[in-house]
Amino acid sequence: MSVAPLGQLPRPDWIRPISTGGRAVFDLLFRRQAVAQSDIVRLLALSQSSGARLVGEFARAGMVTLASRKASGPGNPSAMVALAPDYAYTLGVAVVGDAVAMAVVDFTGANRAYASVAMPDMAPERVVPELRRLQQRLIAESGIDPRRLIGAGVGMCGYFVGDPLRICPPPLLAPWATVDPVAILCEALGLPVLCDNDATAATVHESLLGAGRTCPTFAYCHLTNGFGGGLVIDGKPVRSWMANAGDFGGVWWLLDRGYPNLDALLAAVNAAGGRFATVEAMVGAITRDTPGVEDWLAAAVVPFGMLVTILGHVVSPEKVVIGGRIPHDIAAELAARIVPPQTPLRHDVHFPLPQVVASRVEGDTVALGAGLLPLLDLFF
Repeated sequence: MSVAPLGQLPRPDWIRPISTGGRAVFDLLFRRQAVAQSDIVRLLALSQSSGARLVGEFARAGMVTLASRKASGPGNPSAMVALAPDYAYTLGVAVVGDAVAMAVVDFTGANRAYASVAMPDMAPERVVPELRRLQQRLIAESGIDPRRLIGAGVGMCGYFVGDPLRICPPPLLAPWATVDPVAILCEALGLPVLCDNDATAATVHESLLGAGRTCPTFAYCHLTNGFGGGLVIDGKPVRSWMANAGDFGGVWWLLDRGYPNLDALLAAVNAAGGRFATVEAMVGAITRDTPGVEDWLAAAVVPFGMLVTILGHVVSPEKVVIGGRIPHDIAAELAARIVPPQTPLRHDVHFPLPQVVASRVEGDTVALGAGLLPLLDLFF
């Protein structure tokens, strides 16, 4: 089964099928970067022979590198095993309310090249030529071998509806509601495509390269023109029925205590004298001290606090991570101010609520998370 709600990713002939044990090895290497072979055996409860066989096969296929050796206890030192960055690449594409972006992602999840373009008109006939230009430019800039591109992942604003499943985008992406984004983007990029909600793609990125490295269960709040999110439970992103788990914006709508997304931040900044036409133009130019940001923060703490309490009681995550397109210093200030309302004491103790933190990952989380989808599908 595909890791994304829309699209299928055929396995290229030059990639061998990966067993369940092999996927566990790749997942461990992806999260920890370099691991001693003896630690792979220990952490995954493999036999010495199975661990040696898997690592040997992957090394011969060029999928992993065997680096300097270290002693991990009595006996011979153990080889350090790491993913080979240039074994495979993907394209990660973000299609959000007012911009498109693309990243070249390598086998380790690293960003090899990236660009974004503000788009006042997000109709498919405008977006597709821009994505083709970005693809040509980024392949050239990154210097990768395009023959080792295994596919593209796409993160698009919207939730999923219908049978067969299709994306229902926000008004800014209304022209995409009546077309098949996978078919259009497959043809445009010349690659198989996996398509997911933008917030879920960002959640995947956070789970593998951010908070998820030390926190296996968390909720991710994705601030953009709209507002969404995702859930990671026991290390795995949860999509649930219709692939819409984490659509936290609906909770705000029901609470009717404000909808402090980045469109609201744009309005607050412009009301205080800013002159930004779009969220895309604003997010790279503002800081915590920009006029209007304080007004937005003051309005945001109550709906965020209520959401954190609801998540604590319904999902019980260890953390709620605030991320998306919001500048980090503003996200950090918001996280520090949120005081979730508590339910009544019981035996002099409160119900345990999650810690609120700002995301620490860098870069375009939607594009980079979307670029991880093909890797997850074939390897992890």
